[in-house]
Amino acid sequence: MESSTWFVAALKQHQLSDAELAWIRQGVMAVQNALDQQTSGSLVGLDACFSHLYISVKTLSSRALQTDVSAARAWLQFLAKPDDHFEPVEALLPSASAIWNSLQMLRVQGLIEAINARKSLTGLGENPEYHARIDQHNQSSLYENQSDKLGIDFQVTRLPFNTELLDPRIVRIAPGKTNELHKHAHETVFVFYRGSGYVRIDEHRFPVNPGDVVFIPRWCMHQSVNESSEDMVFLAVADFGLTGKSFVGNYLKTARQKSE
Repeated sequence: MESSTWFVAALKQHQLSDAELAWIRQGVMAVQNALDQQTSGSLVGLDACFSHLYISVKTLSSRALQTDVSAARAWLQFLAKPDDHFEPVEALLPSASAIWNSLQMLRVQGLIEAINARKSLTGLGENPEYHARIDQHNQSSLYENQSDKLGIDFQVTRLPFNTELLDPRIVRIAPGKTNELHKHAHETVFVFYRGSGYVRIDEHRFPVNPGDVVFIPRWCMHQSVNESSEDMVFLAVADFGLTGKSFVGNYLKTARQKSE
C-alpha cells in the first residue's frame, strides 16, 4: 500500500492524535490563506509538506474544469475535517504522501534528537533500576491469555527498566501449551531461559532449549510452543519504543494481531 493510501486511511479511521490533527489543520489553514492571497508568504515556518500541498491544490484549481476546482477544495476540507466517504483524485495523492512522510518524522523526532544530544539516560525516571532477575516477582503484568480449546496458556510481564527504544519482557508459557500465533510491527530477540520446544516463524520451525537465541522479524507470523513438562521462560527484547511511536494506528491491537 502506498504512503498516500495509508495517510488517507489513517484520517478516515481516526488514527491520528489530537496534536497531529491540529498540526494538519494549521497547515491547511495556511494553505487556504496562501491561495486566497495568491502568495505563499503564509507558509513560512511550516513544514515543507504544506508547500507541496499548496502547489498541488493551486495547480489543480487553475485548470479549466470546475470538477478539478471542486476536487481541490474538497481535499482541503477533508484534511481539516476527515470524512469517511471521501476519495481524493489522483493528482492530489503526492501531497498526501508528503504529509505522511513529514508525520512519520515528527513522531520519531524527539527520539532522534535525544540520541544525538549524547546525554546519558542514567538517573532518568522515577527510581530507575539497572539490574533485574528473570525470575523476580515484582515485574509489571502486560498481557496474558488462556484457552484450553486452543492450547494457549501464557503471560507476559515487563522488566522494570526505564528504556526509550528497547522494551524488555519476560514471557512464560505453561507446560505443553503455547502462545497465540500472531505478528506485530516491532522486531524482537528471544533469549530462552527455561523449558524446551520450538518457535514457529512463518513457514519455519526452530527447536529451542535454555541458552538459545531466536530473532523474530517484524510482521512475520510467529508462535512459541512449550513441549516440556516445566514452564517455558524467555526474555523478549523488542524495539517497541521506536516502533510504537512511528506506527500509525492502534498499536496495542496490532501488537497482538493474529491474522492479515
